[in-house]
Amino acid sequence: MGLMSETLTLILIPVAAIVGIGFALIQWLLVSKVKVSDGSNLNNGYKARLIEDGGDEEEGIDNDEAVAKCADIQSAISIGATSFLFTQYKYLGVFTGVFSLIIFFFLGSVKGFSTQSEPCTYNQGNMCKPALANAIFSTIAFLLGAFTSVLSGFLGMKIATYANARTTLEARKGVGKAFITAFRSGAVMGFLLAANGLFVLYVSINLFKLYYGDDWEGLYESITGYGLGGSSMALFGRVGGGIYTKAADVGADLVGKVERNIPEDDPRNPAVISIFLWLICLFGYHDKIL
Repeated sequence: MGLMSETLTLILIPVAAIVGIGFALIQWLLVSKVKVSDGSNLNNGYKARLIEDGGDEEEGIDNDEAVAKCADIQSAISIGATSFLFTQYKYLGVFTGVFSLIIFFFLGSVKGFSTQSEPCTYNQGNMCKPALANAIFSTIAFLLGAFTSVLSGFLGMKIATYANARTTLEARKGVGKAFITAFRSGAVMGFLLAANGLFVLYVSINLFKLYYGDDWEGLYESITGYGLGGSSMALFGRVGGGIYTKAADVGADLVGKVERNIPEDDPRNPAVISIFLWLICLFGYHDKIL
C-alpha cells in the first residue's frame, strides 16, 4: 500500500507541473519590473559615441546612457542567440528525423514488425502489445522528448537574454539586487524545464495508456524514448555550442586583440558578442555582459 492513492497521485502530478510553470511566470514578471530602454530618446551623436568608446568611460556615464548602452548590447546578443539556435535547429531537425527512423526500424525488426500480441517477458500470464506498436510509440516518445528539450532550451535562452542587461543595471545599485535578478531569471529556466518535462511526460503516459491498457511492460518500454529524445537534443546543444564559442573566442583574440588592439570582452568586437550569446544560451551568464 502506497502513501498516496492512485487518484491523488494522478491529481498531484499535473498540479505540481502547473504550479512550477506558474512560479516561473511570476519570477519572469518580477524580472521584467527592471526597465531597459532602447535609448531612442538619446541623440544619435551620443549613441554613436557609445559604440565608438566601448566601455572605457563607464564611471562618467549617467543612468539613461547606461540603460541605452545595456539595451544596445542586449539587443545584439538576443538577435545573435536567436539566429544561432534556429540555425542549430535545422540540423537537429535532420538528426531527429533520421534517428526516429532508426529507432522505428530497429525496434520494429526485433519481432519482424509483428502485429500479433504475445506473452509478456516478465509476466507470462499477461499478453503484451506487438513489436510494431512498441516501435511506433517509442518513436513518438522520442519526438516528444526532443520537442520538450528544444522548447525548454529556447525559453531558457529568451529569459537569459531578457535578464542579462537587467542584472547589469541592478548591479549598479548593489550586489544584492543583481543577485536576486540573476537568481530569478535562473529560476524561470529551472522551473520551466522541470515543469514542462513533468507535464509532457504525464500527458504522454496517460495517452499511451489508452492503447496499452494493462500492458505496463510495453508502456514503459515505449516511454523510455522520451528521455532519449531529451538527452539527445541537450547533447547537441552542449557539443555544438562549445565548438561554436571556442571558434568565436579564438577569432576575438586574433582579430580584435592582436590586429585591432580592442580590449578583451569589448562589445565593439562582433566575435565577443558571439561569445556572449553562447554563454547566454549555455550557462545564462550575466556578469560578463558589460
